[in-house]
Amino acid sequence: MTTATFDRMVDFAIIPGTTDQAVVVTQNDALVRRVSLTGGFAPSLYGNLADRVKVGGEQGLLSIAFSPNFAGDSRVYVYYTALSCDVGSRCSRISRFPVVNNDMIETSETEVLEVPQLPANESNHNGGRLLFGPDGYLYLSIGDGGGFGDPGETGQDNTDLLGSLLRINVTGQQTYTIPADNPFVSVAGDNRVWAYGLRNPWRYSFDRVSGKLWLADVGQGSWEEVEEIVSGGNYGWDCYEGDALYNDPSPGEPCNPPFLSPRAVYPHSQGCSVTGGYVYRGTSLPEIYGWYVYGDYCTGRIWAVNPADTSLPVQLVDTGFDIVSFAELPNGELLVLTFQNQMFGDAIYRLTCAGTPDTDGDGQGNACDLDDDNDAFSDLIEGYAGTNPLLECGADAWPPDIDNDTFVDTADIAPLTSMFGVKVAPNGPAPVRYDLAPEPPNPNPDLRFVDTADIASLTSRFGQGCGP
Repeated sequence: MTTATFDRMVDFAIIPGTTDQAVVVTQNDALVRRVSLTGGFAPSLYGNLADRVKVGGEQGLLSIAFSPNFAGDSRVYVYYTALSCDVGSRCSRISRFPVVNNDMIETSETEVLEVPQLPANESNHNGGRLLFGPDGYLYLSIGDGGGFGDPGETGQDNTDLLGSLLRINVTGQQTYTIPADNPFVSVAGDNRVWAYGLRNPWRYSFDRVSGKLWLADVGQGSWEEVEEIVSGGNYGWDCYEGDALYNDPSPGEPCNPPFLSPRAVYPHSQGCSVTGGYVYRGTSLPEIYGWYVYGDYCTGRIWAVNPADTSLPVQLVDTGFDIVSFAELPNGELLVLTFQNQMFGDAIYRLTCAGTPDTDGDGQGNACDLDDDNDAFSDLIEGYAGTNPLLECGADAWPPDIDNDTFVDTADIAPLTSMFGVKVAPNGPAPVRYDLAPEPPNPNPDLRFVDTADIASLTSRFGQGCGP
């Protein structure tokens, strides 16, 4: 995005009622700028909170969220670390401002929620992101208060707000009320807490199709993790870092399972600070539609992981940039916010596929081509069946050519019929090569069998050969 090249851009939000205008939040100068996605106008100041935001290290103006009823109430919410606190010397704050003619009215700030940050002598692990969920409630991710190893023992304490994901109702309220279905209403725990056991949940998002919440939690010294967040979930910190035991028994708060395990982890040989992204719902990268995309601040790597199964994450690209945040456009495509780009400075990029290599020469790079070799079997099914997705003919190239003689005949169909009704590997003796339908394969390995759909896939091609 050539219209957004400001220092330390940490958040980005589409202005409601538009598809081509957004605001960009910059951390250290505590400014909100309005930008055009098409270059239709020059960037302009939307809000200036420099007189109330404490900056330095991980502190600053950190996030912004528009009211889901913005057309009617003109409200915008921000999250920042405060220069002065109502209680104590260190705090972070959710505040609300009215917007008039693309201008936040800074003199009309309403403090919605102040969170005391402990230890007071630290400055890190503030989280955090503000987002409205599909339920209309406002969520905030907030870290454990900072320091090494959770010195305040907040991660396993659901009676405070640190190391947690919060959920409050702000729509139509002077400040906020508590949703009646929050998990710790009328039971032990702070009734604003939605989930806990988190270390520094810097970025999270909601899947625009399923509504599920996916979050990346920054690790201590060994592991980074991403997870689906559910109501009342305990995600283990500081008893666990990723899947690894960290501190048991925890000195100040006992480790009380059950803990919810992360969907994916990676070691510090691959990065050091995970940045949460989005479940991809665009059209430019069809091979990862429905996959959760995330990155690493230290190495610039970007991965995608399939929420529907337990497969390993796939690395999409190694950018070399400091990836600080992601954003989602109205069409489901993703933006990547970066720091310290040596050539261009801090910048925002769109995640898209490379044009090369292009095995079949159709003008669509392999990264975005669902069938790279044009053999009528997708790369997904070929990867599952163990055939070469880049080769139309040859040994183990064309899925229905079981005996590798370049055409389909009874020698290919007979092995399938002999194993009709047999469960497919790894949970059964039938080769995965025999499981060609449906596409994609059943996500439950226990329900994968050689059946009529597989045999029909071959018999419909009887007498056909591979290649042009």
